[in-house]
Amino acid sequence: MRTLTTILQLALAALLCSCDQQHSASGIDPQLGLECFESHHASLPAGTQYEGIEKLAVNRLIIKIMNGVKVETLDCGLNPDGTLRSTGN
Repeated sequence: MRTLTTILQLALAALLCSCDQQHSASGIDPQLGLECFESHHASLPAGTQYEGIEKLAVNRLIIKIMNGVKVETLDCGLNPDGTLRSTGN
């Protein structure tokens, strides 16, 4: 029984260690993701949460959000200097 308990504890520890922690895409300022989220905030359902940066595509920052039902992505345009493009709001 003790061996089984030890094996289960080791398996659980390995599983927890293998879980992907929320890393922002390298080289991207995490604040930029928050600014992108805020630029969409007025059009999102109440309670929507920012989850993190998904990736940087050609002149687009793609972020993850939780809309209360599922995780989705949103994107924001970027200026050539890497700042967030104005949405006109």
